[in-house]
Amino acid sequence: MSTGVYAPFIFVKKEEKPLVTDYSPTESDRRVFSVLEHLMGSRRKWGGIDNRLIPSDGSGRIPGMGTAGMAKEELRVKRFMESCTFKAIISCAGGFVLGIGLGVFTASIDPMSTIQTTTPGATPTIKDVWREMKARSLSYAKNFAVVGLVFSTIECNIESYRAKSDIRNGTYAGFVTGGLLGFRAGLQAGLFGAVGFAAFSTLIEYYLLNHH
Repeated sequence: MSTGVYAPFIFVKKEEKPLVTDYSPTESDRRVFSVLEHLMGSRRKWGGIDNRLIPSDGSGRIPGMGTAGMAKEELRVKRFMESCTFKAIISCAGGFVLGIGLGVFTASIDPMSTIQTTTPGATPTIKDVWREMKARSLSYAKNFAVVGLVFSTIECNIESYRAKSDIRNGTYAGFVTGGLLGFRAGLQAGLFGAVGFAAFSTLIEYYLLNHH
């Protein structure tokens, strides 16, 4: 008979734990679920979001989702502001205002260069100076408005065709614009205008891209 300490085995039933525990979603989870519901669920047709769980700027859009959630009127306005028509109008108006300012500036510096008085050789009156300033301002305004309109329209169409926004768009648009405006005075003037305007546009585009 063997001697020793008897140590019986004690079998303990292991408590079974459920695989899925009770889970309460957090605030961020509810936001994600709401976005997925709009993207994949029954509300996937974007007509504006009215959900307090999603941070918004008050317009019903989801931050970081681009144009998703925009109203039709807002999308229409956005597309118009990004169109070539709107850019051409803005450039034309800006050129007109710039031309008026430049005309007033040059006329105030040297009004006697092209002024015409009622009596040849007489001292110009205030009315004569005002008439000269007005005529010069309108002349500059029309020229700058035409340049802005033509350049902006050509550049926008070139950018749309190339599907790129780089310095070459300004160079190509400047070459075409300078050529079109210069050809009115002849072939040589057109070539000089094309090269000169292209170089000027390239410098402006280079400055804007590297300093802004």
